Amino acid sequence: MADSIFDVRWIHGANCGANGDPPFQVHKLDEDTFVLRQSKCVTFEGNFIYLLFGTQKAILLDTSAHPDRQPAPPPPIRRTVQDVIARRQETQSAGITELIVGHTHGHGDHAFGDSQFRGRANTRLVEATLFDVKKELHLPDWPNGRATIDLGGRELVILRLPGHEESHIAVYDPKAQLLLTGDALYPGKLTVEKWSDYRNSAARLATFVSAHPVSLVLGAHIEMKNAPRELSPVPTFVQQDEHALPLGVQHVHEWHRACEAMSDSPKVDVHDDFVISPDE
Repeated sequence: MADSIFDVRWIHGANCGANGDPPFQVHKLDEDTFVLRQSKCVTFEGNFIYLLFGTQKAILLDTSAHPDRQPAPPPPIRRTVQDVIARRQETQSAGITELIVGHTHGHGDHAFGDSQFRGRANTRLVEATLFDVKKELHLPDWPNGRATIDLGGRELVILRLPGHEESHIAVYDPKAQLLLTGDALYPGKLTVEKWSDYRNSAARLATFVSAHPVSLVLGAHIEMKNAPRELSPVPTFVQQDEHALPLGVQHVHEWHRACEAMSDSPKVDVHDDFVISPDE
């Protein structure tokens, strides 16, 4: 990795003046992998969005959350992405031919910026519905099976991960050994829509990481503090003492064991680095 993502000081909402935090902080994880953090001055969600490049295509996972503080213009996610693409192409012999815009899942805080990409040239937007995810990502036997997306020299594995939301996926990148888990697993309050699906997804992901090398598990938010078992209130607009973004393979197994231990009787379950919250 170009820089350790464990050491990044993310914009966390404490600098919201006229010349304060940008709408999106862009961190280059390596030459082909970028992590965007949406400003908590705009939305308490503070989303993490991922932009991955191959030699021919790029994929953007999620398109930002709605501003919580009004009046506020729409977050300029498309302009931010285009700026990253333009800067990257200055050092590349050839540019990408297509930008794929997808989602970890269909909740509104992950798809608000879709309109900025819909109908644009050289852009394929996968709408944030279960129908479109199954069709466009070639997952007709949902929730069974898996799919791949070839970006050119970088083939991503798409894993179905329903439970937090019905169309939820995880994305595995064997090149960088990244596992992107959206809202299913991250350092924060893990809410659940359908417990049986969520429990099955945890088991499925634990099995997967046991068979594939994973260096970083990266979710879509940070809500834990940098002290064990301490969750920031939701919503929180200023998180100066927040947990690091990455989790690890051990957290996937811990999450799975916790889900299995609750069996068919889920309850709020507090861990050092995440809180399973099936009742909300």
